Amino acid sequence: MKTRLLLSLFLVPALAFLIFFNSPYPFIITAVAALTAALVEVYNMLMKKGLKPYRSPGALFGIIMYIIIIMDYPKMLFISAWACLILLLFILVIFSRKPDNFTRTGATAFPLMYISILGSFALQLRLMENGYYWIFLLFFLTLIYDAGAYFAGSFFGKHKLIPEISPGKSIEGCLGGVIINVIATVIAKYAWLPQDILGPNTLIHLIILAVLLAVMGQLGDLTASVIKRYCGVKNSSNLLPEMGGVLDKIDSALFNSPVLYLYIVYVTQLF
Repeated sequence: MKTRLLLSLFLVPALAFLIFFNSPYPFIITAVAALTAALVEVYNMLMKKGLKPYRSPGALFGIIMYIIIIMDYPKMLFISAWACLILLLFILVIFSRKPDNFTRTGATAFPLMYISILGSFALQLRLMENGYYWIFLLFFLTLIYDAGAYFAGSFFGKHKLIPEISPGKSIEGCLGGVIINVIATVIAKYAWLPQDILGPNTLIHLIILAVLLAVMGQLGDLTASVIKRYCGVKNSSNLLPEMGGVLDKIDSALFNSPVLYLYIVYVTQLF
């Protein structure tokens, strides 16, 4: 517990510094490193299940994809990169002369879709106008819900949410987390955020986002739990003492990143 507290005291200020630093690139570089580490963690978990992803090509492709996004290259280059990966994976299977290695293609590509595609939306958010506010919202709404759900579940949790996947989660905890998220979001709106950052209906948008990201973040947490239970592990890795791995820390944010991005870009234009 002491190690966990000390790590938190270091990680939270470090994250705040990265979010609000004038240049987006310290956050971008850190995010790419974290996403790459999380991808390798998923590959290593699958290895324990007997699957054998092509880890090096997968990790390298993930970094190439981030570069394409950061440099804002044409979308066709992104599609072309995926085409090259698919070709490479099947070439590796063919020259291995082992048809059973076909399963390695899925074990390589799926974690990329899960970690790299979802995580790339966080990079897009930071590169947008007012990007530090969007990243602040992403982590604020994600972390406040997590904390609120934990404390609400500790005091009032009686009915399990999905015990087959995550026995520690309760329905009361989730509902309490949503309520706390909404309250904290209203406070943040008047205390820190620009008045009309999401247009004239900023408060309404923020309340919707507080609920939406609470739900999607919980689904992101459960998704990581599915992978870990399938692979027979408790944590994605032991990188962070008493806290698990990188994936354990960003699983909710992975689901929330595309939801927040799509909401800002498209939904706020509707009203």
